[in-house]
Amino acid sequence: MTTMPMPVEQDFGTLALELKRLNDAGRADEAMRRLGDFTDSELREAPEVEIELARAAARTGDFNRAMALATTSLWSFRSRRDLRGQMRANLVLGGIAFEQGQPEAAEHHFGLSRVLATALGDQAVHQQVTNNLACLALQKGDFAAAEGLYRNALAYAEALADLRAQAEVLHNLNLTYRGLGRFEEAKSLGERAASLGDQLQDWSMVALALGGLAETASWMNETDESLVDRAEAAARRAEDPVREAHAHRVRAVLLLRQNRAVDAIERASVGRNLAAVSGADLLAAECLAVLAVAMRRAGQVPEAQRFKDEATTTLYGLKAHRELDWLEREWSIAA
Repeated sequence: MTTMPMPVEQDFGTLALELKRLNDAGRADEAMRRLGDFTDSELREAPEVEIELARAAARTGDFNRAMALATTSLWSFRSRRDLRGQMRANLVLGGIAFEQGQPEAAEHHFGLSRVLATALGDQAVHQQVTNNLACLALQKGDFAAAEGLYRNALAYAEALADLRAQAEVLHNLNLTYRGLGRFEEAKSLGERAASLGDQLQDWSMVALALGGLAETASWMNETDESLVDRAEAAARRAEDPVREAHAHRVRAVLLLRQNRAVDAIERASVGRNLAAVSGADLLAAECLAVLAVAMRRAGQVPEAQRFKDEATTTLYGLKAHRELDWLEREWSIAA
């Protein structure tokens, strides 16, 4: 049996650029297929490759693998005293920590990355950090702070002509304006995010934006399940179980609004399982909250209460105040 020769140092640099190009183009699933080309010892010699594989793993919903790859790349960058590498590794680790429901760790890593980005004059990373700090504010339910940070992040993204970054911020502004009760603006921003995702053929972004748009429409009494159908299809095309879990959660919310509690239970359960397996703890807790409300509406009160208590404890620990507010509001309606 033959084995692939270990790439020489300059080939690692070329490969890192290729993986970055795939990630930036929303083709993280293709980037992840390269992981099997390397042994652990080879990757430790190429942290610039390892951090791009960590980004790809995070974008395809494999947060446990992403955490392992990003952590070892950070160690390697530190041993080399590579500040730019440390900046990027901290940015990726902050994003993973956020998805895994560790807001303090996320803020720590984002803070380190921002300091380095400022020192190095890296506007692209500064934009990403600003967007991510806004996500933390949104999770806490501080919509005014989130709006200001997202607007700054959008200005950075537009100055950099980074369409994917623009799509991500526009999606996040959709969520923010929904929370502020400015539904028409939220819907418009969600539509722009989905359109940019389509333009880029970034199916993971498309799935996220369409799911968010469908939920905003539901708040406007405009239930459009075709948006969720498209979100699910895009998530499968991207081979992204986290985006698929997100689409199941949104579908469950729409089903609740149609008084189809039993169907909502099924969808929320599927979403919770997908999120949990992927290590997306915050999303898993959000699905559990929907599941609790659906069970109460279906008359399964004891089990609903148990799930509600578990979701409340988890979301409180994650400082997910926005999701806690949703749970308490919907729980009272379900009574």
